[in-house]
Amino acid sequence: MEKLQAFLEKYLMPVASKVSGNRYLQSIGRAFSILLPVTIMGAIFLLLQTLQIPVYQEFLKATKLNVILGFVPAITTNMLAVYLVFLVGKSFMEQNGYAEDATAAGMFSLLVFFLMIPLGVSGVAAESKEVVNIAAALNTRFLGAPGLFTAIIVGLLVPTVYIFTLKREWVIKLPDGVPPAISHAFSSLIPGFIIAILFSLVRYGFSLTTYANFNQFIYTFLQQPLTGLGASPLTFMLFIFLVSLFWFFGIHGGQVVMPFLTAIYTPLALENLNALSTGAAFPHLITQSNWFVFASIGGGGGTLGLCIYLAFFAKSARFKSLGRLALPASLTGINEPITFGLPIVLNPILIIPFIVTPLTTFLISYGLTVAKIIPAL
Repeated sequence: MEKLQAFLEKYLMPVASKVSGNRYLQSIGRAFSILLPVTIMGAIFLLLQTLQIPVYQEFLKATKLNVILGFVPAITTNMLAVYLVFLVGKSFMEQNGYAEDATAAGMFSLLVFFLMIPLGVSGVAAESKEVVNIAAALNTRFLGAPGLFTAIIVGLLVPTVYIFTLKREWVIKLPDGVPPAISHAFSSLIPGFIIAILFSLVRYGFSLTTYANFNQFIYTFLQQPLTGLGASPLTFMLFIFLVSLFWFFGIHGGQVVMPFLTAIYTPLALENLNALSTGAAFPHLITQSNWFVFASIGGGGGTLGLCIYLAFFAKSARFKSLGRLALPASLTGINEPITFGLPIVLNPILIIPFIVTPLTTFLISYGLTVAKIIPAL
């Protein structure tokens, strides 16, 4: 055990420290955290609209509430990439110490995101059954789940270019007497022009390829393989294992793993929500919801049961006090009082159930989902 611990401390801890401190990953994680209320709102409204109770559905149709409830999912769940690209761009600037330019960077990220979406849609007319092409229309396909990875990449690339221009002072400097708001607006003009020209060339370059546009390239080569990998229970179990292992060394496992977990499993969750809106079967059995509902009951390691046992059944007064202190926090998924107070950190005995428990709860839930005893989330 000592040799294994020494090996992990030598090779794993430096990697984990670098990953947890990586500004790119921190920006992605922060953006998804800020986006959470919008995601939850869209999911709740969609659930209220599609709840399959015959009497309830008849009531919604009679009162037109089914139409009203559909407004919010249409501009939240179906347009999540639009919110994400702005938040990633803004968060990345803030992480790099450019808070004053963060909003401008988010705005330019949004500009580039729309720039990369191909114009023009086609469809079949209901009456004539002829194919109709509309050139001056925005293809909405990549505004939702298929565009999330594009949103992340654009949200990181645009502020990187912005920072590059700021460091070289490629900005318009107005006299000191000019109001700060006006001066700051003009200072972002040159970086904005550079970003617009650069990514216009990128868009044109991809239009010459078989993929036709940047979004389709990212979706084909990055998002589809990663989400396909994420659909495997083994991938999900690897994330669970890594979170628990990082906690053993006192590193916040969630901060290290969550940016990867969120980027991979959010598109899967959105595809399930889209299936829910159409009444189709869920295409994915594993989403990020499995993490919070089954794999981290009481926080990382699934420590809620441990907190309950310590609070009410522990013979040691110290452990009983610790359990009662940690239980309220554990109910909200926060388990640092147990992790550091028991402690589980650097404890070769307690790390075993800390790893095995969340793996077991996930496997049980996955088996029940496959057997259709419980629904997919």
